[in-house]
Amino acid sequence: MKYIWFVIFFIMILSCKTTDRTLTRKSDNYLNDCPEAGNCNFKLLKNKSLNILTDNLGDLYTKINEGDNLVLVFDYEKNKNLDLQDSGYKEQIFIELNPNALEIETHNLKTKKLVFARLCYCKGQTGYYKIKKGNLSIKKVKKRNYHIMLDFKVDEVPQVISTVNQVFSLK
Repeated sequence: MKYIWFVIFFIMILSCKTTDRTLTRKSDNYLNDCPEAGNCNFKLLKNKSLNILTDNLGDLYTKINEGDNLVLVFDYEKNKNLDLQDSGYKEQIFIELNPNALEIETHNLKTKKLVFARLCYCKGQTGYYKIKKGNLSIKKVKKRNYHIMLDFKVDEVPQVISTVNQVFSLK
């Protein structure tokens, strides 16, 4: 009888599982801080170049072409109000980086290819803007993983996203 109780006790101990507190993610390219009222996405584009162009009205726009650099694209899209036709709101941040010199620490963003886009039905407050004010830090955290921290301000239009805190992988 003692043997049976021992076997039952042993089986119960083996069948218990501790709570898994590890956060799982689909890839190493995950977003840290996203406002609750929307969805965020991150894309790492290899062998690309970010061209900042001006249309015939003097407004900026971007074009991503084949090249030798990395282009990081951060998207924030506010949840739509289905009762309103023009409730769409999107912000994008484009960053071009040299893959051979990824570690950066700078307060001078005027020399970097950084663009903020505000896309919405916001009369006179939509479009693409060069990011000139802020801080950019990119540090290596593992063999092929980097942490980017960007704090910025665009004076021309209001913005929801003013900080990018992201870990990305070059795999």
